[in-house]
Amino acid sequence: MKTLLAAAAVFVCCTPAAAATLEELAPCVSTQYFTWREHAGGRRLLKERGALFSLGAVLGGVTESSVTFRGKGELFGGEVGYDGETQAPQSLPIHTRVGYFGSREELDLGYRIGSASLRLEPFGGIGHRWWLRALQDTSSAEGPVSGYTEWWQTVYGRIGGRGKFELPREVGIVVEAGAKYPFYTGNSVDFAGSGVTTFRPGARWSGFAEAGVAYGNVKLTLLYEGFRFSQSPQKLVQTTDPLTGATVQNYYFQPESSSDIFGVSLGWSFR
Repeated sequence: MKTLLAAAAVFVCCTPAAAATLEELAPCVSTQYFTWREHAGGRRLLKERGALFSLGAVLGGVTESSVTFRGKGELFGGEVGYDGETQAPQSLPIHTRVGYFGSREELDLGYRIGSASLRLEPFGGIGHRWWLRALQDTSSAEGPVSGYTEWWQTVYGRIGGRGKFELPREVGIVVEAGAKYPFYTGNSVDFAGSGVTTFRPGARWSGFAEAGVAYGNVKLTLLYEGFRFSQSPQKLVQTTDPLTGATVQNYYFQPESSSDIFGVSLGWSFR
């Protein structure tokens, strides 16, 4: 998926009309307040929250026929707190830390309407987000609890609109909002004794938004991004008990999951 997005971006940017009208080439950094929740049977199983940080870049422009293109890529990571419980049947309360590291790539095509002082761009696009979720070892009332790592990825469609209102003295108000739908999501876990098992959570709509101020080459924005996934089908997994070495079979699934990200982004445009 990353290769497909990269190839599409290179194709768009190397088109002569698009290359002649490149409007934005901007590295950016952001700090984000991240939450992750999981529910099953109407009960919250866990909540994670804390700070993530990202480094990325945006590239965008417009063709002579008013078709706009915009690509964005970023790397993000951080460590957050975990407030949850052990796997059933014990379901003992635990607290630990969770490491996150991942990447995101997006490519949008839109159409520009408006004037020089007020530009509006409805758009549609595609995105890919990959991340690892590494739960650290901890302990419960009954002894040590081993951590593990999940490898997530989701491919989603995007639809929305963005706009810019130009004010005097190189000041502009920028806004963007829309919704996205994940048409593929996978969560892969390496279970001891059975190897990697991939769960496929169901898809739900979620939203995104960004608003802020551009002054000269600098852009400062507030951002929001959400993810929503319904419970995955159950899978029978054979594992090895780390204490006794016995083989155990259990049904596992990815619970209903949701994420909310609120952040502040600072960018510098070279165009």
